[in-house]
Amino acid sequence: MNKHLLRAAMASGIAALAFSFATPVRAQDTSTNAPASTNAPAATPKPKRQQYTGLVESIDAKAGTAVVKKNTDSKTFKITDKTKYSTADKKDATVADIKVGDKVLVRYSEVDGVATAHSIGPPPAPKN
Repeated sequence: MNKHLLRAAMASGIAALAFSFATPVRAQDTSTNAPASTNAPAATPKPKRQQYTGLVESIDAKAGTAVVKKNTDSKTFKITDKTKYSTADKKDATVADIKVGDKVLVRYSEVDGVATAHSIGPPPAPKN
């Protein structure tokens, strides 16, 4: 009988030890003060700003495009009402002030394969 009591006590001790390592389970807090869910989708990263320098091949405000050529390559940019323009003479220029053949620096972001111009203006003067 002592053997059975010893085994029962040992089994109880092992069970108690196993339950002491179990983490408590709590109900989900649905109050308005609860922190935001960790399952929310991650915010999409902001598109990286890039630069492109070349000569204006065409610019059309109605079509919303500007084509800038660099050597033998050319790149088409989407221009919007938020695109800022400048020239060597005017810091706050308009799209009409940008002429075909002007050397420009286009600052843009590419989203879903579309290069959208943030600003179009003269490139900085070379450093000596």
